[in-house]
Amino acid sequence: MVILPVLERVTRAVLVRRGVQSRFVETPVARVHLYDAPGTGEQPPVVLLHGIAASASPFAPTLQRLRRKSRRVLAVDAPGHGLSGDPVSPFGPERLLEAITHVLDRELDRPAVVVGCSLGGAMALRYAMARPERVCGLVLASPGGAPVDDPDERERFLRSFELADTRDARAFFERLHHAVPWYAPVLAPELVRLFGRPAVRSLLAGIRPEHFFQPGELSALTMPIQVVWGRSDRVIPAACLSFFKKHLPPHARFEEPERVGHSPHIEDPRAFAATLERMLAQIAEPS
Repeated sequence: MVILPVLERVTRAVLVRRGVQSRFVETPVARVHLYDAPGTGEQPPVVLLHGIAASASPFAPTLQRLRRKSRRVLAVDAPGHGLSGDPVSPFGPERLLEAITHVLDRELDRPAVVVGCSLGGAMALRYAMARPERVCGLVLASPGGAPVDDPDERERFLRSFELADTRDARAFFERLHHAVPWYAPVLAPELVRLFGRPAVRSLLAGIRPEHFFQPGELSALTMPIQVVWGRSDRVIPAACLSFFKKHLPPHARFEEPERVGHSPHIEDPRAFAATLERMLAQIAEPS
């Protein structure tokens, strides 16, 4: 069954018909696919970064809505995800950040609002720490990267991404969403395939304690920060939200919507886009 690859290509065709460029950037890590959408607004550009085993395609409704406010919206497929090529070498968090940094350094000609979901949230934070002059705002949906101090709990957390069969996939859908979507049984085999991709397995196997954020590491961030953490999120341990509340700078704002799980851009794309629009509205773009 290859439903998701077909959906990827259908989404691509629809976006291209609506004036969005679908193109590739060569990086030292992989050939990276991105959607580049010109906007009609005057507000800062927006970058959209997805989570592990996902892709840029589910951001399509958000991307389309933001084009009315922003001058440009970029949605990036991580190496080994979506329409991007597979990594050319063993693939861990450092190599993922290297690929994202290469793409954004090349593409951004002015500071952007960087949006990241889950692992994409961790990458958004890492990029903002390394390139603060290129990031004028952060919106983080259930961001990854917070430490899980107990070794047993950390091992259980990482094992939760090991989907051996459709039963595991259905359980993952239950953790991912507030309410399991009707299409979950149909996509369960696809989810097993996605989490079994070499890039995904390599990423998960490469995560070590030193990849997690440390107390004090985030305090220097000065750009506006909005965290969206659905109250029904059962993918990332709740202690991780507590870490971000404690260690992000005091100006960071937190939104915890009801009836939303790990991926607000999928479960409530209208509300998520509205959150991004509010972030854009509060930022005075440098002249």
